[in-house]
Amino acid sequence: MVIFTITGISLTPLSCSGAPTIGPEELPLLGDNKIHLYAQEAFEAFPADVTQAVAARHAELVAVGMTHARHLLDWASLEPTPGNYDTQSLIDALDARLASGITHQFCNITVLDSFGAESLPPFIAELRTMGVAWGDPQITGAFANLLDAIVPIMLPRGVYLLGLSNESGGYYENEPTQASSFTNFIQAAISHVHTLAPDLACTVVFAGANDASLVELMPLLDVASFNSYAYFTESDPTCQLAGSPLDLFRASLSTSIGALLDDLIGVSQGKLICIQEFGQATGWNDMPQTLGPQAGLENQRAVIQALVDALDARRDSFRTFCLWTLNDHSQAGIQYLGDALLAEGLPPCFADNQMEIFGPTGLVHSDTMATPKPSFDEFKKAILYFSQNQAAPNLSSGGLLVLMLGLLTGGIFVLRRRER
Repeated sequence: MVIFTITGISLTPLSCSGAPTIGPEELPLLGDNKIHLYAQEAFEAFPADVTQAVAARHAELVAVGMTHARHLLDWASLEPTPGNYDTQSLIDALDARLASGITHQFCNITVLDSFGAESLPPFIAELRTMGVAWGDPQITGAFANLLDAIVPIMLPRGVYLLGLSNESGGYYENEPTQASSFTNFIQAAISHVHTLAPDLACTVVFAGANDASLVELMPLLDVASFNSYAYFTESDPTCQLAGSPLDLFRASLSTSIGALLDDLIGVSQGKLICIQEFGQATGWNDMPQTLGPQAGLENQRAVIQALVDALDARRDSFRTFCLWTLNDHSQAGIQYLGDALLAEGLPPCFADNQMEIFGPTGLVHSDTMATPKPSFDEFKKAILYFSQNQAAPNLSSGGLLVLMLGLLTGGIFVLRRRER
């Protein structure tokens, strides 16, 4: 039995002899049942004055209650040569966030990255070229050794969730004969993490609810994680691809965002959900736009307003939500995406459209003042709201409803369990 006492408006667990432990699927290192909103800076090097201005906006978000950050880690950078680990760069990155007021951090090792690319150290890439399978002990063992080196660094620095791949669906589509072996690799990695740190939750980040790797990988995970963008639309019909994702403005905005979140809940097998990227573009200043009337500053603010309502109604399912991004990418800085799409044989108009969808998603402009968009203040209000409101606690074992009796100034209370 887990006994709870009421402290203010929250329920706080007390230790109890013989009590079952809360598993990593309940994100015990997160420390509460709130929804945590945060925004991540653009993956681009800007001039020093722009970087300083964006850092000041980041500090504004921390001041109203933002406590989370994420890090994308590359195995090749962490282990440039066999058995030699660059742990100092990881320490510096995590410590810098702690110094800025961040208390909780998500780290994702991009073993596979977007478009199905393998992101590996040269000595592992050579094994793969030789036909060594992902699940071979040479590769799983090397990755376990890496985890031995970095997990002890992460734990005292607020890392509550460890990702082991990023948008692996493209790989499962392009390399179907390798999929089961990669699944074995992920299973071995999660098992090893849990031997090192039983409370550290493990995940992979899926590219939305239709990610091709989801069916095989989701059952292995402690927590479901997604990159999921608010809308996709092409102004030129010749750029429309079959199965193009949701256009939020076909129906009411709040209904559409709720439907998007429900799609993610529907494929998450009852697991808690952490969103690693969610964006709504506004268009670049003084640039030709391909997004049409759905882009714009006010529409971005409206999306955040609707998102707050949709999340508030789904508190039991979501725990962290990263808005992509704090500041805009420049058109040059997002060109890598357009180049990748062109390399796939997609038309230039589609590449331009996708760069505009993923580039100007910032809450602030990337200028020397980091000038806020209307959505910036809206997001600050959302952070403050969720930081002050907590969902009912969930327990790790199954059951629909569990009555827990406690002598609490003569009262009885009811605690809902999560179905597992």
